[in-house]
Amino acid sequence: MTSKLLLRDVLYVIKHYAFITSVYPVILSIEDNCSVPAQRLLAQEIKEILGDDLLTQPINPSETELPSPAALKKKIILKHKKLPIENEDLATFVSASTDEFQDTDILARECIKKGMLSLMDSVRHEWSSHVFILFPDRLCYLLDSCDDSAMKDDSVSMMGDEDREVLHSPVCSSLPCNRDVLFCRKTLCLSLGFVLRSSTSPRSGSTVTADEMYEAKNRLLEHKDKGNGLFMVRDSNLFLGDFSLTILHDAKVHHVRIKTRIVDKEKKYYFMDNKVCDTLYELVSYYTRHYLTTPTFKMALTTPCPQPQPHLGQPWFSETADKEKAEALLSQVPEDGAFLLRYSSSDKNVFVLSIRVDGEIWHYRLKRDGRIFVVNQTVFENLNQIVEYYRSREFVRGISLRIPVNENDMSAIPAHLEIARGSYQELSQLEEKVLARALRPYRGTGEDDLSFPANAIITVLRKEEALWTGRYGSSVGWFPASYVQEILPEKTTTSGVASNYNTIELAGTVIERVTDGEKQHVIKISHSAQQWSGQQWLLAARSVEEADDWQNQLWDLTRSVNNKISVLRTKEKSARIAAELSNLVVYCQAVPFDPAHANNGSFYEMCSFVENKLDRLLEKGLISFNIRQLSRVYPHGSRITSANYNPVPMWNASCHMVALNYQTGDKPMQLNQGKFMGNGRCGYVLKPEYMLNEGFDPSTPESVTSSCPVRLTVQVIAGRHLSRRDKHKGICSPFVEVEVIGLPCDESTFKTRTIASNGLNPIWNQTAVFDVTCPEVALLRFHVEDGDFVGPKTDPFIGQAVFPLDSIRCGFRSVPLLNQFSEELELSSLLVDVQMITLADSSLVRSAHTILQSSRLAPVFRSKDRKLRSFDSFNSSASLASPSVPREIPVRPAVSSSVLSSSVDSPSPSATSIATRKFSAFQSQDSVESTDSMSPISNGTISSDKDKKRGKWGFPGFRFRSKDKDHG
Repeated sequence: MTSKLLLRDVLYVIKHYAFITSVYPVILSIEDNCSVPAQRLLAQEIKEILGDDLLTQPINPSETELPSPAALKKKIILKHKKLPIENEDLATFVSASTDEFQDTDILARECIKKGMLSLMDSVRHEWSSHVFILFPDRLCYLLDSCDDSAMKDDSVSMMGDEDREVLHSPVCSSLPCNRDVLFCRKTLCLSLGFVLRSSTSPRSGSTVTADEMYEAKNRLLEHKDKGNGLFMVRDSNLFLGDFSLTILHDAKVHHVRIKTRIVDKEKKYYFMDNKVCDTLYELVSYYTRHYLTTPTFKMALTTPCPQPQPHLGQPWFSETADKEKAEALLSQVPEDGAFLLRYSSSDKNVFVLSIRVDGEIWHYRLKRDGRIFVVNQTVFENLNQIVEYYRSREFVRGISLRIPVNENDMSAIPAHLEIARGSYQELSQLEEKVLARALRPYRGTGEDDLSFPANAIITVLRKEEALWTGRYGSSVGWFPASYVQEILPEKTTTSGVASNYNTIELAGTVIERVTDGEKQHVIKISHSAQQWSGQQWLLAARSVEEADDWQNQLWDLTRSVNNKISVLRTKEKSARIAAELSNLVVYCQAVPFDPAHANNGSFYEMCSFVENKLDRLLEKGLISFNIRQLSRVYPHGSRITSANYNPVPMWNASCHMVALNYQTGDKPMQLNQGKFMGNGRCGYVLKPEYMLNEGFDPSTPESVTSSCPVRLTVQVIAGRHLSRRDKHKGICSPFVEVEVIGLPCDESTFKTRTIASNGLNPIWNQTAVFDVTCPEVALLRFHVEDGDFVGPKTDPFIGQAVFPLDSIRCGFRSVPLLNQFSEELELSSLLVDVQMITLADSSLVRSAHTILQSSRLAPVFRSKDRKLRSFDSFNSSASLASPSVPREIPVRPAVSSSVLSSSVDSPSPSATSIATRKFSAFQSQDSVESTDSMSPISNGTISSDKDKKRGKWGFPGFRFRSKDKDHG
């Protein structure tokens, strides 16, 4: 049991400490017995506090297996039950109900309806015009209000490709202070689409040539396959200030003048006198629903003419690249400033700029205000203008768009290519300056160096490994990175991007028509009596037809949403799972273990089971399940004293997460600490290849065919500064227990004699020999106790140490001893001599890490078609005849585990002389990383011969460190 803790405090601690030790993903197992409303609150707190660190979307929507941990760096993954939804429409509704439109601009998303409505300010009681966007479950409106006078005499651009030139302005201009007018003019008619004259053929003075008419004609004929009703709006070439409608009918192009007149000092638009509209938008919108009658034809406007796409065919644009392909292409150009533009993987209406910066690949989503691009407060009409503008100007960190990259210009991506790390950045960060404070003065010696005094604030333009480029005052130059300290901005719990719209949820609302003294055609949206909120909104349309259209759409959608909400709430109550919390679960969807789907279950589902169910699940195919999916084991609820179970059988069964009680310092916890000493303590250990074999059986050594059996010789020579925790009870009489822990066939124990009353420098000089069939999963444990202590109330413990067998160094070694909680004891250590030979050919193993991990690392290098460089140094020092490539591990001979004990007076036949072993210790490969400082896994996307059937190993190829307590 545990004391009560505030949820927010726990989440803040997780966010702060999650990636201090390792950048690899953290999995949070949510074991809640909360009500559905409490789960909604839990989901809200998790999203608010964890923010961008929380993984809420798959890495790749088309993936068929779990991604590598390397692809999930600095991500927090939730494990929880998923709300079962069989109805596809309801599933789409649930996923959309928590979508916050973070990936794309709200105006670029597919919607039911867009248009202009007036909104009553409930505080000031004033009407203001806004752009409203109707989605299946909500109504959104832009916070920027629009000036009515600006809307009545301006035409806006046609819906379609958003690279069309729409501004009567220079190629790019500084964004005006009055953004309301500009914004609304360009977003008013997105639902219908209008085309202004092209900025590539501007007017000359006040003259409008006939070229625009022929250009419009040619455009419609290019798309005549779209049939009758294809149209576009353009400037009139005869009547200055008016517009013309160009329309396709029976494969012929017709031009119809849009007439204007002034009524009560306001401009009106019309084709015929019987229908006069206040805006050009209303006029064209009307004739998309009604027939336009002319002397030669009668038809409705059906399809806006598609816009030209000037970015297609450019050397910097890729139509097929996604995030992964863009990173691969840019990784082939080892220079900053290499860039390409592509479509967003989630929305083809959104463009992404991928650029190489400081050796990394940064991706920027080019969000838009309506149909214009706004980058760093500069307005652009299309992608071509953005590229042209930033070719000669700094885009980010002093880097411009220098080198265009396209798959057509690049050769095939090499299999061994090192892909640069990629991440998404916000355009708002372009304006943020990276500042650094000078720790001490620096005086440059070259013309390109930047000099500055101590405590100077420097604007960092570019970072490299040892030298940075910065600006101090009016000077720009290089300076050593060690002379400054970066000033980090304060972190926030949100993305930091302010929303430019408000949302009205349609669920539980009442739609009705009301009358107002100032406005006609008013629609009232309010919450039903069952809702606790009494908020209401008053919207006003300009005509009765428009009001009826909006009201009918809102009625239909509200009825549909309420029906779906009712079904959803019923499912939530039945499953006791909140949809809001379910939507946060991506890769770790908790399900019961089903033997029928052990071999073909969904890769994103995982099972959890209590410790005492292991044997039964092994008989039902648990090992096959663990090849593609994750599994987790937790302590039995009867362990009220927080005692731990033995995690080794679970590891042997290929289970990925074995949850232990970290507050208990016992042997299982010590084994867990030793297991994850390898790989730089990153929390992930790659499984050996034979554990990914469906025929693997931990109780049958004959099922293992790719291991490297070894004979391990451990000579316990001496110790020093050995004492019990309760030192007042006298001098200790220590003995050492050496234990190999792993598969059942390999587990063995050797115990030295007791040295009476000598804890300062006891000498044993005793040797143990272990035959280990699967050293890749074995642990070597040293346990020191006091032999004089007996009885239940005594604590004979002196110290312990656990190491992965495939990560130890051979030769004479000093073993620092740890306490029960795996904390280092001051001065206490053992002196041992460790030697290892292979049982296949009796060759001496000088680098256990290189040889024993070859069975799990060889597939890595085979997939990348490169050699193990460490074998070159190994062969040169060991003078072995094996080639300098990952050695093929011989088939395991039929050997059994044995333990032989002997003293120095009776050495084992296989042991070499002391002089030879000393020489070999000096010549051993000390350059191989120790278990504590071993480099972390660089790529979890491991492939092998078996992977050709199964794909990448992904998560199931790893074992995780797990630390939680389920019965408290």
